[in-house]
Amino acid sequence: MTLLHEALKRCTELVNQALLEVFNPKLGSPLYEAAYHLLKAGGKRLRPFLTLQSSLAVGGSEDDAMPAALAIELLHNFTLVHDDIIDKDEVRRGVPTVHTKWGTEVAIIAGDLLFAKAYEALLMLDKSKIEYDRIVRALKLLTWGSITVAEGQTLDIEFEKRFDVKEEEYLEMIEKKTAALFMVSTGIGATIGGGSENDIQALMDYAKYMGIAFQIRDDILGLI
Repeated sequence: MTLLHEALKRCTELVNQALLEVFNPKLGSPLYEAAYHLLKAGGKRLRPFLTLQSSLAVGGSEDDAMPAALAIELLHNFTLVHDDIIDKDEVRRGVPTVHTKWGTEVAIIAGDLLFAKAYEALLMLDKSKIEYDRIVRALKLLTWGSITVAEGQTLDIEFEKRFDVKEEEYLEMIEKKTAALFMVSTGIGATIGGGSENDIQALMDYAKYMGIAFQIRDDILGLI
């Protein structure tokens, strides 16, 4: 566990520095301040950690996978900004949510900016030695994840109005809403790292069940 905590801490430091480099030139602008707000407040950086570790697991490097890890964290925070608006949450990571501090209109646009920045970050791979077809596959995975998370969040909203949600419906919803981004994290990491089809699929399967367990635990904590 000590090694795991040390690896997570190192990943957090690397990702935080990369995020600062992305936003620093335009900080001071209300839009960029709003977009950077939750990123600056912290977070576990678990998803980019999975991306970097998946790249290493198949023989790749952290440096090559960093643009992908950055893209994953930006996409994740985009979903949080919009999710807080939907849920009318006022606090996240110990600070006011973006819409609470800057208003709903700016929060929506800040979320949109984070979404675009995720693709901008991933396209930094174009300057690397990564094969073109692997970059395209990484882009397809990020797009699949974005679509699937949106589907899952919509199911979540629909289920709040029902009292007859079945277990399999709930599991489908959390697989889309939460596990999909875990799957993208490992899938992109393994893709950029040069993994085989079997490597990529095995890591994505692993991440799917990790994401499902993660969300079940989070929902239980929310209840009790």
